[in-house]
Parts: sequence; structure tokens; C-alpha cells
Amino acid sequence: MLNHIHLIFYSPDCIGFIRDFKKFTSKKLKKNILENEENILKLFLDEQGEYQFWQKTNMPLLIETEKFFLQKLEYIHNNPVKKKYVESPEYWYWSSANPTCELKAVETV
Repeated sequence: MLNHIHLIFYSPDCIGFIRDFKKFTSKKLKKNILENEENILKLFLDEQGEYQFWQKTNMPLLIETEKFFLQKLEYIHNNPVKKKYVESPEYWYWSSANPTCELKAVETV
């Protein structure tokens, strides 16, 4: 998505994974913006003068059933279609619905 991300992942430490993911991607986003569009970096300043790329809250949901997994996977795949970015889920490049994308959904439930 253009302004948010949905992930299905496994980790023995989900909170730690999310923390590390946000920290890593924030550094990469800031570096990329500085190199390519320095003027828009100020859009990410918070009230304390710190750069904030991610919301401070997390909303992880535990996947315990195949039905729930498939429901969430379908939602993620159809999100770009619902937003009218593409006509079909497999047309969204960064989607596990796209057979040529490196991202893959693997069921481990």
C-alpha cells in the first residue's frame, strides 16, 4: 500500500520483530528521502522534532486457525483493489498474490 503495510509473519518474539522492523525501515526510509527528496523529510517531524515514519501503536493479531489466516490473506490481497490502485490482486507488484513477486505467503498454522 502507499501509506501503510500489512504483514503476516511468524516470530517467537512478535513485539521484538515489530520494534526491530520499524527501527530498521525508519533508518532506510530517512536515508532514501535524504538522498532523493530531502524537502519532504520535514513532513515526518513530530511535535518533539523527531522523525516518525510509523505509528506508535501496533495491532498484531494472533493467527490461530486456517480460516482466520485465509481471511486475513484475502483482505491483504484485495486491499490494493479496494483502493483502486489495481484491477486485480496479482497486479499489485509487492503482493504475495503476484506470482512474480519475491514475497510469498506460506501457511504455517
